[in-house]
Amino acid sequence: MADLTVAVSESAFQRLFVVLRDSIRWEAQDMTNFGPFTAGYHVKGHLEGGSVDFRADNSVLIDELDVRWDKFEFTLGLDIPEICVGGGCINMPWPIPDICLPRWCVFSANPDISISPDLAAFVAQELSVAGRPVVRYYDASIPPPVIDPCGFLRDILVDNSIIDPFPDHNQWHIHLNPDFIDLDLFDFADIVGNLIENALTAAVTALLPGGWVRDLILAIIGGIADFIRWLLDIPDEIDEWLSDLFNISFGLGDLLIQLIGEFFGACVPLIRVDDPLEVLAKEISTSVLLSGSPVELVAVTVPVRSLSVYVDNAEMVVQADIGG
Repeated sequence: MADLTVAVSESAFQRLFVVLRDSIRWEAQDMTNFGPFTAGYHVKGHLEGGSVDFRADNSVLIDELDVRWDKFEFTLGLDIPEICVGGGCINMPWPIPDICLPRWCVFSANPDISISPDLAAFVAQELSVAGRPVVRYYDASIPPPVIDPCGFLRDILVDNSIIDPFPDHNQWHIHLNPDFIDLDLFDFADIVGNLIENALTAAVTALLPGGWVRDLILAIIGGIADFIRWLLDIPDEIDEWLSDLFNISFGLGDLLIQLIGEFFGACVPLIRVDDPLEVLAKEISTSVLLSGSPVELVAVTVPVRSLSVYVDNAEMVVQADIGG
């Protein structure tokens, strides 16, 4: 039978989880060249909501976490093939100078147009995490690895007074090791597709000169909207193309899932237990000597052995042996 048993209720765990949830923030950016166009993103986000459910199979479900995007800037640049109209010369007999027609070229830059709308208001997702509590031992005598992503994350949390730094003594750590993390796919609404299409159409239109030159160029490329779809190789709606871009090409959801998994499973313990465990703090006492002179009493600590943890549908139970 264990010497020490501590039970954590579901409501207490919920309060602990909220503190850690509020510390999870991320920022990411990337740009990819797809040939005729480049696309990228610059995003910032955090988590809100979420409910904790202890389950009888020794697991914890954190459900209905809201993914909130503080910034969701999407950048799209088009490299449109150059189109030239006019030009050419009529050779005249000497001494009459040749007659040359004016020449107009458009889409000579790279990229020719670029837009960067912020889509944060149009992106809504939910995330769920299910995992099992695991125990790991932190040995303060072992130096951290040379490359330590968790150390970088913990330093940020410590600097912002969200968690305490790892101590100079040993500890038992309890983590939530994820069994699965479920994140809604990016699914952009029709209004987002219309917004991007209108922005691209306006940008292309602004590059075209007026008069007969514009009419001739439009006759070459056809309708601007269809021309843009041809450049982007979009068979369906722009909003569907954008969803595929973020879900598959960018893999932004995978990055978020990896962040959440490493945060709970490896980087930030839910519960820490000192080893040795202090049972009586150091103090100055005046009741030891008959004279009443102050005496410093040293702290009383005991070693913690064989710490374990399990969950049922009511509480999380931590057990350990003391001494030995």
